[in-house]
Amino acid sequence: MELPGVIYKYRDWNDVFHKRIITEREVFMAAPNSFEDPVDCKLPIEYSGLSKKEIREVCLYNSKLYYPERTRKQHREYAENWRTESPFGNINLTKRFQEQMLEKYNSQIGVLSLTANVKNLKMWEKYSNNHKGFAVGFNPIVMFQYLGGGGPVTYYDTLPIVRPAPIHSYDEQRDYQIFSKLSKWSFEEEYRTHIFRSDELTKESRTIQLPPEAFTEIVIGADMPNDQVEELLSSIPPELMHITIKQANKNKMS
Repeated sequence: MELPGVIYKYRDWNDVFHKRIITEREVFMAAPNSFEDPVDCKLPIEYSGLSKKEIREVCLYNSKLYYPERTRKQHREYAENWRTESPFGNINLTKRFQEQMLEKYNSQIGVLSLTANVKNLKMWEKYSNNHKGFAVGFNPIVMFQYLGGGGPVTYYDTLPIVRPAPIHSYDEQRDYQIFSKLSKWSFEEEYRTHIFRSDELTKESRTIQLPPEAFTEIVIGADMPNDQVEELLSSIPPELMHITIKQANKNKMS
């Protein structure tokens, strides 16, 4: 996967927590239920529409995964029984199961939203206090290696259907759920990185301090007040003195 040279996080200097991206080198891995987009990262594992063959395949896979002590014959009998007596056709039961799984998923995953475009008028307006904020640039290779991966968001007119394993592998499920958004959000030109834990993430564990070498630049908003510019510049810690300081220009944005 080819990555851009720099990826950015738009911030608002009036928000005390946004300042910490510079002063403490901190980023916050947000829970999906905090997102503005109500379907972002909330694609359920969809069981409706599975053929009997696919139901058997899913049940056989789960039997081997959760009951490894069973014999081959027992695995087959379990899968065959669930193929004919499957609850997957029960809409209410399936919906409750999906809601429970999404609630658990929400508590275990943290997402950091970024963009490759620092000359995006809409982004400055929406996420950086209408050009009065700032943006921080990162080296995506360093950042993604440190956090465990990342990549671009794919935009769809209709979001993809996520199927249970092994029809879609767990990696495929994760990629669909984290890196899929509706086309209405394509103006963000988003890249994402994320963390996942088997236990529930706390506010503290969602807060990650990045290494100094992950930082490359700070872009001052075109309309950022002079006193805030001075405060920002004086807040840069010694370990970030290598970064480049730039000034945004509305005339060069689109």
